[in-house]
Amino acid sequence: MFCVLLLAAATASFQGERQIRRDRLRQPRRFRPRSALEELSDTDVRELFRLNRQAILALYTCIAHDLEPLTGRSQAIPGIVKLLAVLNFLATGNFQPSVARVIGISRSTFSRLLKPVLRAIVQHSPKFVCFPSTPEQWQEVKSGFYNLGGMPNCIGAIDCTHILLTPPHATEEQFRNRKHTHSLNVQVVCDSHQRIMSIHSGFPGSCHDSYILRQSALFDRFQLGLMPEGWLVGDAGYGSKPWLLIPVSNPRTPAEVKFNTAHIKTRGVIERTFGVLKSTFRCLSKSGGCLQYSPETVSQIIQACAVLNNVALDHGVNLETNEELPPEIPGYPAVSQDSSDEGKRVRSHLITSFFQCKFLDM
Repeated sequence: MFCVLLLAAATASFQGERQIRRDRLRQPRRFRPRSALEELSDTDVRELFRLNRQAILALYTCIAHDLEPLTGRSQAIPGIVKLLAVLNFLATGNFQPSVARVIGISRSTFSRLLKPVLRAIVQHSPKFVCFPSTPEQWQEVKSGFYNLGGMPNCIGAIDCTHILLTPPHATEEQFRNRKHTHSLNVQVVCDSHQRIMSIHSGFPGSCHDSYILRQSALFDRFQLGLMPEGWLVGDAGYGSKPWLLIPVSNPRTPAEVKFNTAHIKTRGVIERTFGVLKSTFRCLSKSGGCLQYSPETVSQIIQACAVLNNVALDHGVNLETNEELPPEIPGYPAVSQDSSDEGKRVRSHLITSFFQCKFLDM
């Protein structure tokens, strides 16, 4: 009987010690404080996310259904925190640990939520990145360009810009650009106020600007007569089209010089748009480092930044250009086959009917 009692006491003592060890090892779960928009000053909001409070809330209202957690757990990450985490990443170009510290979520959590948030923003991009839908809106675009540079009937400025990335090993050479770095070559059309009306972001850096245009839905819309009367302005990386004006390579007359001057002033807005994009969203700039994601994810990052650019303009955010940005990677010049005879005739008629008359009136 004594042995039985002794064995029971020893067993109880062992179980008690094991429970004590478990209690010592078990730590209460710690949750990082999460940044809520209302807890930040207006200055902090602008510094961390590049948008003002109104712009962020307007965007969140649009995509909230895609971001709100489906669980009722008290510690589920709110949709607004997911959005703020991604906005901070896009704005600063910092890698994930830096973003995690600012927002108050772990690195692994940010890695999981990046793609869903990008997908939500891009899914709603047609609401923000689009061409005008009425004749009155198109007329406003034309008036804006005419006031900017004196070019009549202009409906957009077009160019491409390179966004650096780490390429897939198997297709590395496809992404090598003229500067021997790796990138996506992104086609953008903007209006005179730096609002992005069209973006095509899926082509590797080795592709020529003119090739990207030919493969785009924008090219088909012009060719099928689905765009309003008028023309885009582009640089020598494109060929002359009835709807695409490029500079005269060797101007010989005062009217041709006048045309080129107006063309430069008008087309300059697309270069400023690239400067604003890369200054505002440092993830797109070389200063933010190469994007360490797949080309598909980098494409979504670029499209999301285009949406944010337009949301910022809609809500009066003052977007500035960092003068210390690296220069743009030059595009390949167009070849003669990229131009059409009709395109050359349209440009020649514009020069003689508008810029020559304008020159004579002076």
